[in-house]
Amino acid sequence: MALTDQAILDFIAAHPSAGREAIRKGTTPNAGETTIWRALKRLVESGRLEVFGKGRATRYTIAGSAVVRVHLATPYNQRPPVFYRKEFLDAYVPGKTWYLSEADRKRLLEAGQPRGRDMPAGTYARRILEQLLVDLSWASSRMEGNTYDILQTERLIRFGEEVAGKDRKEALMILNHKEAIQYVVDNLDKIGLGRTDLFAIHALLSDGLLADPAMSGRLRTMAVGISHSNYRPLDDVVTIAEEFDIVAAKVGQITDPFEQSFFLLVHIPYLQAFADVNKRTSRVASNIPLLKSDLAPMSFTTMNDGDYIDGLIGVYELNNIALLRDVYVESYLASAEKYRILRAEVEQPEKAALAYRDFVRAAVRRCVLEFKAFRPDEVLEMAEQGGIPEADRAAVIDYVGHQLSGLHEGNVIRYRLAPDDLIGVEFG
Repeated sequence: MALTDQAILDFIAAHPSAGREAIRKGTTPNAGETTIWRALKRLVESGRLEVFGKGRATRYTIAGSAVVRVHLATPYNQRPPVFYRKEFLDAYVPGKTWYLSEADRKRLLEAGQPRGRDMPAGTYARRILEQLLVDLSWASSRMEGNTYDILQTERLIRFGEEVAGKDRKEALMILNHKEAIQYVVDNLDKIGLGRTDLFAIHALLSDGLLADPAMSGRLRTMAVGISHSNYRPLDDVVTIAEEFDIVAAKVGQITDPFEQSFFLLVHIPYLQAFADVNKRTSRVASNIPLLKSDLAPMSFTTMNDGDYIDGLIGVYELNNIALLRDVYVESYLASAEKYRILRAEVEQPEKAALAYRDFVRAAVRRCVLEFKAFRPDEVLEMAEQGGIPEADRAAVIDYVGHQLSGLHEGNVIRYRLAPDDLIGVEFG
């Protein structure tokens, strides 16, 4: 039988993530290795196949989200059962395998970099926290069927106001998101993506929502099913633990924050490591590498819920990440812009702004009207004479200099000065 491109595509569609030798035996056993390699290379270069892994771990799958759409056109109760495939995770080699293309990673990075990046690590995450708490809590809960709208979510998070007539589970789901996101941001400098960190996020998200509270923050010990899918996750406790540790190990070896983020969105739901709340755990965890890199978060507010579920079913039943990847990239590009603009407010006003308000005003006025420049020694003498405690003097003097450097005709009124008073003042 002659080797044809269609024969290869048909075989791989029926055997996702097949290796080169399996493809050769399943299509044209008499063909040489070079022949099948050339055919596969041609199909990859034309965009009809995707390749994962290297060497003996090289695997192939049908490319493009259209494959998933075609597959989903058949009702799920007419699709054959599909079981967890260890080969899907095994084929991923950090640093060599890429779910997101170089071009996509570049686009995401350009979209996710906030304006004004010259700040201490973690500052960006804290500045956007208030908005992220509402956006991600609402969007991730909405994707689970929660009926709170975004304004109701905001009032629940800020003021604890539940909506009368709604299931209390909905309010608890949202508040659990708030706790998990707050935990991530508060511990951003030391949190990672290992077993303990993922357990902590699951525990916070599932608090009060599982029939057995002992399963919160713990790998599942029972079989689970997937709604509207014929995918059958693992049911062996030992293998679940082994695969979970492999997921955690591999994500820790990925260096690109977006690839890390997307890897979690693929493999935590695919493994179904927990009794429930797997997708929520993956969505919150997927933000850790982004926030640690001072990038805009993935809020999921613009993500189409139906496309997201379809993308996951493509992962479950075909091990095809194409549709989920398209949804991820499109949604991130659409939602990142609002987080690129930093809040103008400071996180915490300096002590000098309040405790030594009168002194700062007098010092700035004297620097402008008398010294015509910032003179630290003279300000220090003023501080000593004014009774500023020695422990606070250095910070107060720095604050006076910082305030002076920011003076212009539009804000001199703060120090009861007129624009003309700035004439001749040295700000360097």
